[in-house]
Amino acid sequence: MIDIDFVATRQLIVGADSLEQLPQTLKWYGKSKVLFLPYAADTATAQSIVKSLEEAGCSVTTYDKVIKEPDLSVIDEGTALCVKSDCDAVVALGGGSVIDTAKTIAMMATNGGIAEDYQLGGREVAVKPLLFVAIPTTAGTGAEATKVSVVYNQEKGFKKSIYHTSMIAEVAILDPKTTVGLPPAVTAATGMDAITHAIESYTSVFSNEVSRMYSLKALQLLADNIVAAYENPDDLNARQNMLLGSYFAGCAISVGTCLAHIVGQPLGAIFSIPHGDICSIFLIPSMELNRNHALKNYVDVAKVLGVDPSGKSDDEIVTEGIEALRSICKRISAPVKLTDYVAAENVDLPALLDNIQTAMGHIKTNPRPVSRELFEEIIRMVM
Repeated sequence: MIDIDFVATRQLIVGADSLEQLPQTLKWYGKSKVLFLPYAADTATAQSIVKSLEEAGCSVTTYDKVIKEPDLSVIDEGTALCVKSDCDAVVALGGGSVIDTAKTIAMMATNGGIAEDYQLGGREVAVKPLLFVAIPTTAGTGAEATKVSVVYNQEKGFKKSIYHTSMIAEVAILDPKTTVGLPPAVTAATGMDAITHAIESYTSVFSNEVSRMYSLKALQLLADNIVAAYENPDDLNARQNMLLGSYFAGCAISVGTCLAHIVGQPLGAIFSIPHGDICSIFLIPSMELNRNHALKNYVDVAKVLGVDPSGKSDDEIVTEGIEALRSICKRISAPVKLTDYVAAENVDLPALLDNIQTAMGHIKTNPRPVSRELFEEIIRMVM
């Protein structure tokens, strides 16, 4: 019996100006034809990367069609370009949407087929993907550390993941300078996504000694630095700690996420709510609904959030931990209600519940068994 099966990035490069290591990293791997996916090709960072790669003797094909969370068509189009250009490596510069698109393209370029084959058709990954290098420009999704690509199926109208262990980035470069220009609202949203990853991975029924180590360290780095990064966007130390916390949280979610993601992911797609914001909305209600099923775990979470446990019951400690999290949310103006985005009268609850059950209702990682009734309860809590 296997108790732990954990896979992480082969090479992690962290620090200001660490982006300069990209050309020699690709050279070490023997790669010379790069499919480059930037969040925007006209930015100074993207142009600098192209210039440095070309000066190092690499040919670069740029694909910058990822405008929002990836859908099937943008992945299929990128894969076709990758194959046509005979690329031997894929490099992503961007947030979770760009990185998720890139990791799927790297996989499909060697395995063939279309994205829907892997999302809904049960097609298996049989061949090692192209070399994939991830350079996150947000500190939140942890996509550079995960095997999962969250993909929107535009025909079916829901998000469903494509995933395989081989899709984890071979190399991740965490350069805090790439995140300095983030608007405060994006810093808050992506940071709350990472905090949700850290807390939910710690309470997942599949958590283990390795994942829990990553979860708690991630939470510490994120909780200690998110307000500083939000209030002082040029704080490179806070930015680097947020990137590292996001990466650690991404490593931890190999054991799965919980109720906030199970409900939030499909609803984010339906209402076009940024993923970090939907996590922020559902995180605390999910903790309230799960607390009696994972009390000891939430005690540990509360301690990391700064709660002094002396002379207090576990329930009191958890309550204070949740309040500490509320305080963080308030300081960074993170959303806490679904009705901030959609009018209550426009919410078709039965249709939402059907969508959640179709897309995510099969997930068994939540400490409290999920059900249609539980989904309905949490949605009513955020209304």
